Amino acid sequence: MDGLEDLASVPKPALVYPFEGPPARGETLEVAPGVHWIRMPLPYALNHINLWTLDDGEGWAIVDTGVRNEETAVVWRELFARSPDKRPLTRVFVTHMHPDHVGMAGWLTRKFGVRLWMTRLEYLTCRVMVSDTGREAPNDAIDFYRRAGWSPAAIETYGARFGYF
Repeated sequence: MDGLEDLASVPKPALVYPFEGPPARGETLEVAPGVHWIRMPLPYALNHINLWTLDDGEGWAIVDTGVRNEETAVVWRELFARSPDKRPLTRVFVTHMHPDHVGMAGWLTRKFGVRLWMTRLEYLTCRVMVSDTGREAPNDAIDFYRRAGWSPAAIETYGARFGYF
């Protein structure tokens, strides 16, 4: 006996969702006083990212920004056009350098003339990755993924997407 039989008898906890559903495209959902949830589309298998706005006194701060593409810019424009609260954007926080978190940070900070708040290490890592934009996928990485069992189609997709940070 390896104890796995005992696991089958343990009751599984159920998730409880306090909201009927996520916010609609181009809208926010207040989840706590001064905290609004935004669901931003992504062009991947994981088809969305959760972003946040925070009441920042004289205006609103944004936490994370979505991936940099035209669809995300359109959704941001929809959000700003539909917002009943016309206070200005005060700053943009980026939690880490993944493209779906930092992608629109430059666009938002330039558009509204606000500062980006991000840790120095994450910012510098992001800048290094941006400097690789347009380069071919390194052979060492392709060899690594081939040895890890990736299919030829997966390796081809990786090679096509590499450098588009």
